[in-house]
Amino acid sequence: MNKDPIVYSGRYLRMRDQDGWEYAERTNPQGAVIVVATTPADKVLMVEQYRLPIRATTLEFPAGLIGDDPGSEAEAVERAAQRELIEETGWSAGRIEALMHGPSSAGMSNEIMHFVRAFDLHKVGKGGGIGDEQITVHEIPVDQIATYVAEHAQRGYMIDPKVYAGIYFLERDEWGQPW
Repeated sequence: MNKDPIVYSGRYLRMRDQDGWEYAERTNPQGAVIVVATTPADKVLMVEQYRLPIRATTLEFPAGLIGDDPGSEAEAVERAAQRELIEETGWSAGRIEALMHGPSSAGMSNEIMHFVRAFDLHKVGKGGGIGDEQITVHEIPVDQIATYVAEHAQRGYMIDPKVYAGIYFLERDEWGQPW
């Protein structure tokens, strides 16, 4: 149990202080999942949304918090990935494979992000998020993904750095071996 003093506590985050080192702590202990997925037409699924903390529109892979719904605190990473993929893109995966996990910003937060690869996709809805989320879904041919991302960066989009790791995982597993 963490005994560092709590400076602030909210629904999803707490701020703690250890001898003057302030850091954020996720209240859902499992962190976040990032889903790298391609459709049967060999198109990469990406999402665009406005992110209030940076006051900019981002280009990202589908992602979300694990176990953030009341009663689902023990949600499995793969289940969260499937839920987020459907909510954000309207696609469901026949198979989800965990790839790796690690800190999102080790000097600032205890959040752990989990990368997964989704396979055998089929369309089940329109996507776009839930509640007040306003997510735009993009389907980009795999062989055009790097150019697509670079063009969006040039147009002023903030590109989540996890996108570059996701592009790697389109072709390779966690051991660096081709799928």
